[in-house]
Amino acid sequence: MIPWTITIGAFVRWLIKGCKTSLKDEIEGNFPAKWGGSYEIESYIVGIITVVIFLVIFLSLFFYK
Repeated sequence: MIPWTITIGAFVRWLIKGCKTSLKDEIEGNFPAKWGGSYEIESYIVGIITVVIFLVIFLSLFFYK
């Protein structure tokens, strides 16, 4: 898997949790998985979704005519 997408996903999950957990634990995947099989896969999926949302916003802001 791509490490930067896992890091972005872990960061977003840390923000969603209200910054109450350790960011290091989020990035390393030291929590039990809830829906994706493993915590890294869940962070990877969240990271991919976040990147896609940012790309759509970026493209719509700068290339919308």
